[in-house]
Amino acid sequence: TEICFLSDRRGTETVRMRFCRDDGAKGALVPLLLGLCAVSLASPGHAVPGSPSSHKPSQGRSLAQHGPAARPRPIKSSPSTPSEGVQRLRGGGAVDCSKLAGKILFDPKTRTFSLYSKSSLYAFRADEAGDLQHVYWGKALPRDDDLRYLSFSNVAICFDPGPMNTYEDADTGSSATPPTNHFSTPGAPTMPVRQLSFSDSQVPLHGTTDADLERALPLVGRNTKLLEFADLGTGDYRPPTFKVQYDDGGNISPATYIGHEIVKGKLPMRVAVGRSLWETGNVTLLPQLRGDEDTCSTLRVFMEDSLTGLEFELIYTVYKDTDAISRRNIVKNPAKRRNAPKTTNAGTDHVNTVKLHRLMSSTVDFHTQGDWNLVSLSGSWANERHLRIQTLNQGRFVFESLRGASSHQQNPFCALTNSPESTVEREGDVWAFSLVYSGNFKFEADVSETGRARVNAGINPSSFSWHLPPGDSFETPECVMVYSSTGLEGMTHSFHDLYRQHLIPARWKDTVPPVLLNTWEAMYFDVNHKKVMALARAASTCGVEMIVLDDGWFGARTDATSSLGDWYEDRSKFPDGLSGLVKDVNSLGLKFGIWVEPEMINVNSQLYRALPTWTLNQHGRKSRCEGRNQLVLDFTLEGVVSYVISKLGALLSASNIEYLKWDMNRHLTEVYGNSVAADKQGEVFHRYMLGVYKVLSYLNEKFPNVRIETCSGGGGRFDPGMLHFSPQVWASDNTDVFSRMGIQHGTSLVYPLQSIGSHMTAVPNHQTHRHSSLKTRFLVALFGTFGLELDVRTLGHADIIELGKYIKMYKHLAPVILSGDFYRLWSPQLKYSEQGATAWMCVAKPSPKQNPDTVIGVVAVFLMKMEPGRHLPRLRLRGLDASTFYVLEELFPNRSSRDVNTGAIVLGVGNPQWNTGKKFLKVTGATLMEAGIPIRLSFDGDSAAFVLRKAA
Repeated sequence: TEICFLSDRRGTETVRMRFCRDDGAKGALVPLLLGLCAVSLASPGHAVPGSPSSHKPSQGRSLAQHGPAARPRPIKSSPSTPSEGVQRLRGGGAVDCSKLAGKILFDPKTRTFSLYSKSSLYAFRADEAGDLQHVYWGKALPRDDDLRYLSFSNVAICFDPGPMNTYEDADTGSSATPPTNHFSTPGAPTMPVRQLSFSDSQVPLHGTTDADLERALPLVGRNTKLLEFADLGTGDYRPPTFKVQYDDGGNISPATYIGHEIVKGKLPMRVAVGRSLWETGNVTLLPQLRGDEDTCSTLRVFMEDSLTGLEFELIYTVYKDTDAISRRNIVKNPAKRRNAPKTTNAGTDHVNTVKLHRLMSSTVDFHTQGDWNLVSLSGSWANERHLRIQTLNQGRFVFESLRGASSHQQNPFCALTNSPESTVEREGDVWAFSLVYSGNFKFEADVSETGRARVNAGINPSSFSWHLPPGDSFETPECVMVYSSTGLEGMTHSFHDLYRQHLIPARWKDTVPPVLLNTWEAMYFDVNHKKVMALARAASTCGVEMIVLDDGWFGARTDATSSLGDWYEDRSKFPDGLSGLVKDVNSLGLKFGIWVEPEMINVNSQLYRALPTWTLNQHGRKSRCEGRNQLVLDFTLEGVVSYVISKLGALLSASNIEYLKWDMNRHLTEVYGNSVAADKQGEVFHRYMLGVYKVLSYLNEKFPNVRIETCSGGGGRFDPGMLHFSPQVWASDNTDVFSRMGIQHGTSLVYPLQSIGSHMTAVPNHQTHRHSSLKTRFLVALFGTFGLELDVRTLGHADIIELGKYIKMYKHLAPVILSGDFYRLWSPQLKYSEQGATAWMCVAKPSPKQNPDTVIGVVAVFLMKMEPGRHLPRLRLRGLDASTFYVLEELFPNRSSRDVNTGAIVLGVGNPQWNTGKKFLKVTGATLMEAGIPIRLSFDGDSAAFVLRKAA
């Protein structure tokens, strides 16, 4: 007789339920439990066990299987903080989400978890086999609807493996459960399911959660289910969530549900790799979203491989103020197995090291939706993050980085949609994924023969492995998942709101970055005290607020071949030191910033000559790759990390430096950690990233008033992981306006405008040699952090006056640009784009401080390619209140005309050419959004701009 202990509905008593063995049928169980679980655990605050063993976590860990000591504790209730919003359904009905937003509900009868965000629902259930079946992700649904019926879409196809069964005798195949039919073909023979032998805890509980259904839920194998967490080799042929290897070489490790916990707020990440990294103190190494009890709730789901004792924790955090959920996974190799069987592949109850080869941050399965379209951001150096939309056919689509950084080529983001390219901007369902990580990543979109899709996101397993000695755990980066019922536009608003409020350092999220002038394109390496001061004096006359000293200030640096790693000022260029330069710049009323590249080292440097073994390289080899004349420091070494911390700390402490640009101008090769054991070399890429995060954590904690901008050869590491430490990232080394339209347009899908580093530069452009007007350069840079990267000493008086006018306008419009809702009105990239035109719009969020003089909207439109004889469409605005009257004002109107005799365009003469016929137009939001405004642009790179105010 076995006895299981469960909490009753009051959480104060135990209910004893017996399983009686029938000696007449070997191994058969006559469960007296049937139908009792739903009765005894009818209150929503308790977990229902996922198997007859009735395992539940205690203090975040598993309990012993049997005995009074195994009595589980009650699961905490979810919060009930109200939130506004009513979600309209396709059928015309409505679901009031106001009391559900930010809540996590558990139904013990159906073992269904319902995670409600602002206006959407994410639901999954622990099924009778202990698997976590994905049920629904979409618009919010009524909380009392029983969604189990959706599992009837789990129809096995011919030769799909059936559910796992337990055998008393693996040699004879005597089964403890009745045979099931796993053929779907009508008239096919009934065949007993033959599966691997596992413990009794994995026998399906037939009827436990479907006793009230007229037809029992289908018992199917894992390949037929929609899953939240997928193992390898037990019937699911899709890419798994995780893969481990035990000491006997085996990698079979099915995990089943054993319990859960619901808590208010967000659980902080623990030390990212257990005790395996050098001492970290209280520093959290992996970046993550913030959250508190007023903004989010968290679900912890506990799973276990009952044979080996390997434990898993799935963490879901749902946010109240946006349609977002964050996910991450933890695996633990317990020091002592809580319920060791008589024999295991590790030998009795002895626990050995487990090797982790793969652990993704999230797995989501989708039922068939028709044609699947995949949205991603890809490109190259100087051409990053362009919007790509492609149809997925049966098979697997993978995009990834193996460069040691998120890369110029791919961004750690993707989205699935069932909308066509022509309408996806504003219509249709979008399910999006964004990984909060800056190293090697992998996204997989797998479409099966049934039309179902699986999306995996996480650390790239191709370059990863991790040793888990007894007692150690590994925690993945966080994956942010967003649902939108209004296409990419709604997805963008959710990501922007979430990353502004919960990812970007809190002290910077509501600030306007200073208008800076970077010395790079003005001087390159040719910097010294006298030249920088001359540039600063010229910049101060047109409204610049900060001077940033870029490359060339340190060591003996005159070009890219020397001195990286020698982080002390070159006294031949700065005889008074950096402190003297900073004081002189400050005396002009300007702030001061500086450029560094801490991860790199030149062979021609004092640091390399002293410590050549500090580089990533297998030092027994004589050959190695240099990129941009530099090598990469080994950030897995504690000495390297300590050195960089000490040098940057001394630099920032010695002078009044208020801005730090952190660059990385090459990616990783010869990735070998000489201090890492031979069998742990698969850890080096991730350990490198943790070392970088450690330095960035130190800088944020020690120098909270220093604004950090990260960079990697431009936009080669523009990802949510960097945004956790720096409020802005340099978007691209390419500042040409035609290129930047596509780069910033694509970047805006996920990343808020206040994070997009964008500068006005000289013409002809240094990257493309193209010309564009000062006005258009201003307007493109306006939709970002805005700054200058040109030599203002060479500008004429008229240009200085015009530039000063634009800088003043930026300061006036910045609050709307940086914190408002962003709308992509016309796309520069999609096939249906009008004449290669681009149009952007920002609308301020409602505020009681708004008055008739407050700008509540900013619009800019650019012509990329003129087609003579064709008109542009009227530009329909977005995000306005239909019944409100607005005043539309055009800024900086063109003064151009066409000579009727010659057909030539004449610029800069005549009266202003108002697009609406006058400077101010008073009209309702409905008219602006439905009828639009006329747009007349004359040449490649021409542009127009408007602001909106509410009419008095």
